[in-house]
Amino acid sequence: MQSGTMRRTEQFIENRKRIERIFRMSTPQVQCLCALLLGLDDKDADLMSIRRGKKILRRNTGIFSSFRGLGMAPAAIKIGEYADGEQRLNYAKDNLRKLRNAKFAPTDYLCPAAFLMAKAHDRADEIAANAYEHYSEMRHAHRILTGGEDVMFAVLFAMYDAKKDVLFPRADVAMDLLSGRFGRTNVAQMASFAIAFSDQPADLLALRTERLYDAVRTAGEKNREMLDLPILAFLAALDVPEKETAALIVELSAYFREQKGYSPMRIGRSQRLVYATALAAIDALLCAPLEPAEFAKKRDLLQTLMMSGILLFVVVSMAASAH
Repeated sequence: MQSGTMRRTEQFIENRKRIERIFRMSTPQVQCLCALLLGLDDKDADLMSIRRGKKILRRNTGIFSSFRGLGMAPAAIKIGEYADGEQRLNYAKDNLRKLRNAKFAPTDYLCPAAFLMAKAHDRADEIAANAYEHYSEMRHAHRILTGGEDVMFAVLFAMYDAKKDVLFPRADVAMDLLSGRFGRTNVAQMASFAIAFSDQPADLLALRTERLYDAVRTAGEKNREMLDLPILAFLAALDVPEKETAALIVELSAYFREQKGYSPMRIGRSQRLVYATALAAIDALLCAPLEPAEFAKKRDLLQTLMMSGILLFVVVSMAASAH
């Protein structure tokens, strides 16, 4: 493992420990998600900033506010990062209202989407309306698969003015190819969105994604639940070397398994593999020779993939345990 990768891995582990001290009631998966979000910006978790963000959130939202749900910890971290954290929260609250006015149903995913829109708050009305058009296209293509988690992709596409007549034919090509191996599943749909958001041929990226998946299995990690597939699609679009990347993912997963708090009882093998794949993707992104505008686009895509995928896992797990 290269020194830069090792530093980011240790940063992730330490950030998760610090976040756990402040958000003890959050699930381990949400704590790990927060650590990944900090790593995406190469930031150490600052306890004072996170506590400040948590206080701002509690002071400015009601106890039953949607900002107090699963997205509370990620929101508090985002608020705490900025000196004008309260203004950021106000932007997010206003964006949430605009998304609801655009006919989006209230879910745990609306708040992260509202925070994503904060950087383009001056276009919030336009983004919310266009996002719902994107979401309607998703539901038209895959009504059963499309759920609350997909609002984040819809907002992302609207923010970057993705053209529906280009985006969704690309997603259809990717989905048709991926579904032959991975079924018509949520993870295949997320992977198809990641592929569609790239400028490279969709069929080529779908094949690269499948090869990366197989390379991870060959390297020794049986990723049977396929939760890492969307981030593998992101890595495929970065044109990473397949064998080396798969070996790194397996090495990271094995390293986590040796750390306190990453046992099968706390995290589970499939989620541990997701974090290893996400860290490999962060590492590849931060090392990629990209222009600032392209880096920002890919950064926001990776953030969306991590948040939608991990939060969906938490929501589904909570629903299963309630029955």
